[in-house]
Amino acid sequence: MIKRNMSLIVTNQFLTVLADSIFTISIMWYMYEITGSPLSSALITAVGSLSSVFIAPFIGVLVDRREPKSSMQIGYLAMVIVGVFLALAYLFWLDGVAFAIYVALIIHDICMTFIGPAKNKLLPRIVGVHRIVKVNGYISSTSSTASLIGQAISGVLISIMGFVGVMLFHSGVYVVASILLIFVINIAAPKEEGEQIDTSEKKKTSMFSEMKEGWAVLLKNRAIFKLTLLGSAMNATTIAGALAVVLITDHYGGNAFQFGLFGAFAAVSSILIGLIADKATSFAKPAIVMFLTVSVSGIAFMSMGLTTAIYLGILFFVIMNVLMTVYGILYSALLIILVEDKFRGRVFTLNSAIASFLMPGFAIAGGFIAEWGIPVNYLFVGAGIWVLLLSFYILLDPDIRGIEKVSGE
Repeated sequence: MIKRNMSLIVTNQFLTVLADSIFTISIMWYMYEITGSPLSSALITAVGSLSSVFIAPFIGVLVDRREPKSSMQIGYLAMVIVGVFLALAYLFWLDGVAFAIYVALIIHDICMTFIGPAKNKLLPRIVGVHRIVKVNGYISSTSSTASLIGQAISGVLISIMGFVGVMLFHSGVYVVASILLIFVINIAAPKEEGEQIDTSEKKKTSMFSEMKEGWAVLLKNRAIFKLTLLGSAMNATTIAGALAVVLITDHYGGNAFQFGLFGAFAAVSSILIGLIADKATSFAKPAIVMFLTVSVSGIAFMSMGLTTAIYLGILFFVIMNVLMTVYGILYSALLIILVEDKFRGRVFTLNSAIASFLMPGFAIAGGFIAEWGIPVNYLFVGAGIWVLLLSFYILLDPDIRGIEKVSGE
């Protein structure tokens, strides 16, 4: 039963990321084609981040009020509607399709906020707590594979099907992903983890009261709260990361093919590391693993700005991507293991909101700095130094150091 559940949830994640990847690339392509404005394309990223900051905490309350499978089903249904809505808008409201895309994008990001926390809430119930790291590793590998395939076939689908066909294809994939969830069976109820869920009491409380409960749980779990703040601080590196294409073209003198190599090698490396995530994360206590992955990632990030050789840049990018994938898998597992079932949705979405808080502002700031003529590689060097400095906080903080070793089995 557990192996069957693992296969179903991993396949479900593959389809989810595949559809999301195709949707995102198609939206960015058509938005630029329709408007001819780089700013309009850039706003797509900003809208996604802002949705996470302002809407995610409310979604977390809704996720915790429902069974995770039903929350995911609601998200998938809305995704299907989004694809059909954009297809109809393109056919019958071409003048307003740009506006429709932004509206659909907000709905899409809200739905992904439903699906992600609900999936993490569901995992312990269908595979058991002790398999969380291993399953997260498989999900990470599957997601990277799906993203790579999505990026590879998006252009072909756009050429063959056009915008309407791609949107309907996107909806169809989500229908299949939703059907797979029907066959996932709970093997552990929340009460087996020592938790009691009183649904009648939940119905009497307001959304803001439940959100405050989520905040209280996050603040009480000092290690998780500090890691959340650390993640937010690390995301300030968006000031450089959002300009990767500028680094490759201007600093390395690369072309579109070489830009594609960065993403391709990163995806392949993520696939491979995800398959051995349980071993990569369990050789030492979480604080040691996190310190090593973050500190070396910072050095690799900095080295991307120091070198002028594009293939060395690819190597450093792959190193950084592999290590941050390990960090992400371990961090996600800790969020699941250290947070009670009835609060997981709220804590996950609050974590997402805090982590995303700095991203829009720093992404825009990086764009302005590059416009002023400051070499973009300086930003990469500075961002790498920032990450390296932050890594030492993991070693110094007693709450993070106190987290017990997480085993994959």
